[in-house]
Amino acid sequence: MVDEYIEDAAVLASVLQTGHEFVSTLTNTATRLLQALADRGWLSDGPP
Repeated sequence: MVDEYIEDAAVLASVLQTGHEFVSTLTNTATRLLQALADRGWLSDGPP
C-alpha cells in the first residue's frame, strides 16, 4: 500500500500536487500525437 512507502503526509501531498499540475501537459501531448497520427492516416476505425 502507498501508506507503507510514504510515511510523511506532506511528501504525499506534494507529489500528488506535482502530478496534478502535469495532467494538462500529458493531455495536450496525447491530443497532438493523435492528431499527427490522424493526419498521416495511421489511425484505424477499430481494433486490428
